[in-house]
Amino acid sequence: MGAEVGRSIDWSALPLTEGATLAAFATHCEDELADVEVLEQSAIHLVARWRRETSRLELIAGPAGPALVPRSQPTLCLVDLEGGLEGVAERFAAEPPLRTSVALVDLVRLEKISTVRSSVFVYFEWFLRDAYGVKLLTSPAFTRGLIARGHLHLGFG
Repeated sequence: MGAEVGRSIDWSALPLTEGATLAAFATHCEDELADVEVLEQSAIHLVARWRRETSRLELIAGPAGPALVPRSQPTLCLVDLEGGLEGVAERFAAEPPLRTSVALVDLVRLEKISTVRSSVFVYFEWFLRDAYGVKLLTSPAFTRGLIARGHLHLGFG
């Protein structure tokens, strides 16, 4: 598998896939970020360390189902959130071990479901902004689920 792995991304003027984006971020980590070390890399995953914090990014083909397992290290999964978004967002809002260890990112929709603390994930979002001029937004369905459970308060009233 090469950089052509994963879905095609429509917001880019150039031909781009999820795999190519992951590969470009790995190169960015190696070449541009003195405080991030690439520990492992393949066409579908990247393990990187910032200080003593190790995080994993992985491309999961298709819907988010296989990503819905708590992990021992912070894991950002590039997935398709289109199908079953409400159910996935509901599950993340309801399960603390899942939402604190797994972040879901849909690069096609530019949407994320995440409360994971990881500096590498922050660097990934900055990379998307700087390299491609795009920003990830939190899924409204996830935000609604967090509010409904009292995990998030927007400070109104």
